[in-house]
Amino acid sequence: WTMSEQIRITMPEVSASSAQIRALNMALDDVLNSITSIMNEVNSVWDSSGSREIAARYKSFASRYVKESETIESYCRFLDYTVASYDSLESTITSNAQGFN
Repeated sequence: WTMSEQIRITMPEVSASSAQIRALNMALDDVLNSITSIMNEVNSVWDSSGSREIAARYKSFASRYVKESETIESYCRFLDYTVASYDSLESTITSNAQGFN
């Protein structure tokens, strides 16, 4: 490998990626909440075996999505923690390096 072929990731890029992932996740949460509201409205006026089946399947999907959304948020917190830890380590190294003067 040459130097130009190495992967380079900066902490601001990681932080920006975390923010972008979190924003997309929140937008999907908003869509799910909207769909849930619509499903509840439909269920209040349509009662049949078909409507109950659709509602049951939707609830199953929604609960799986909520778990995935929580996992995504956990990943974003991990990225944020990684950036904060790296920044703290860099500050410590810089401070200790200044002691060599």
